[in-house]
Amino acid sequence: MAENLDRSFKTDNQWFSDFSRHYLEASGIGMGVTDAMNLARSLADQGRILPNTPEMAAKIEELRSINNWDIGAASRVQARLFHAEYQQDISSWLLPRNPDLQVMYGLDYRTYIIVPDGNYFINPAEPGENLNYWKTGGFIQATKTFWQDRFKVNAVLRLDKYLYFEPRLNPRLAAVFTPSKQQSFRFSVLSGYRFPSIFEGFSNINSGGRKRIGGLPIMSAGIFEDRYTQASITQYQRAVQSDVNTNGLDLAEAIRRNEGLLAKTDYTYLEPEQATSLEGGYRTELLGGKFALDADLYLNRFRNLIAQLDANVPKTTNSDSIGNYFLQNSTQDLYRLWTNSKTVSLNYGGSLGLSYNFFKGFWLGGNFTYARLSRQTRGDGLEDGFNTPEWIYNLSLGNPNLYKSLGFQVNFRQQAGFLWESALATGWVQRYSTLDAQLTMGIFKNLGSVKFGATNALNRYYYSFLGGPAIGGFYYTSLTFGL
Repeated sequence: MAENLDRSFKTDNQWFSDFSRHYLEASGIGMGVTDAMNLARSLADQGRILPNTPEMAAKIEELRSINNWDIGAASRVQARLFHAEYQQDISSWLLPRNPDLQVMYGLDYRTYIIVPDGNYFINPAEPGENLNYWKTGGFIQATKTFWQDRFKVNAVLRLDKYLYFEPRLNPRLAAVFTPSKQQSFRFSVLSGYRFPSIFEGFSNINSGGRKRIGGLPIMSAGIFEDRYTQASITQYQRAVQSDVNTNGLDLAEAIRRNEGLLAKTDYTYLEPEQATSLEGGYRTELLGGKFALDADLYLNRFRNLIAQLDANVPKTTNSDSIGNYFLQNSTQDLYRLWTNSKTVSLNYGGSLGLSYNFFKGFWLGGNFTYARLSRQTRGDGLEDGFNTPEWIYNLSLGNPNLYKSLGFQVNFRQQAGFLWESALATGWVQRYSTLDAQLTMGIFKNLGSVKFGATNALNRYYYSFLGGPAIGGFYYTSLTFGL
């Protein structure tokens, strides 16, 4: 809406042409750079629709009805989802004499039906026909206990088949060892896949002059084969400009000299993301149950992370002219393609939680979480932002029965600053702390209760991610009755 409002009074090319002409005229009569730019801007902006005017309101209403993001701002996406699943525990009739073994299986089917609107979604293979994206799958699960239920093993094998992809197996194995009621050890290992979403697979959107195309062959066939990387095009343009402006070469000679810088990308159609995960943990209770500890460690390995790649295709099939077509955007088709990162990423971390009931219902608790991302191998820049603070901790103090039916809880939370990376914004999110508090009181002989509470009680504003709102205090009360 904003882009097409801006272009409704003048095209981008016309605005830049007017701005350049007025700037050169002002500079030519001796005006300083700042004054010349301000004058050129004001003259190029003449005729622009002004905010809070009837003309602006009418133009917004007009663009709202145009379902073409090149010139309008309507979004008329329609889709349907059908889902069915079935599961059954077959232990009783398959293994009636072995109660320590449980076996179950399940099946599911899901299909998305997307109605092409000609803008957000299209069907290039069968114009006018709906897009279909279905999946089916099933699992079998077995759980076995040993040594009077002290050791439990759970194994799951799942098979998923999505349209456009080969079947994928997702195995999982987990074990819990409980030597006593007061302590337990746990361990699990699994491998799983995430298949592309509808948007990642089928999108067809013009986002600011660069078309975002789904990564499935039905959408991007013919584009991946002829695409050149934006980075190599930028390098090529700068080299040609330098040879012409600095080295005195004519344009044709500069093009021939630097055409070798243009490089096709080796990225291709979407594949499912794959994750392999290891996790181990320990829990214990001491001092007659007054003290509890829970700790865990994990390691995740990610491959084929789904990401977006900027790539351009020249508007020519003549290989001898490619260098000329990559000198300006108007002779290229600009795409942002959904593809897979070639980086292997490791994510590891752990958490520790403690609680202690130390005096007449008073309890003190806390937990600490650590998370770290380790980029491996290629580091191609297509990885999604980790967007996770390296550490977070909470400290809590409470007593549900401080005096008769009066109880309270106070929680202090702090997290580290971290790098936020997204298509909207990239930058540093500052460390912040919050204090939460809640007071609970029974009323009418405990037939009801009233709660007073606050999150971020000190009302110190903070940001949890870039491009989002500042978060202040939230104060609440609730009244509950039980009959």
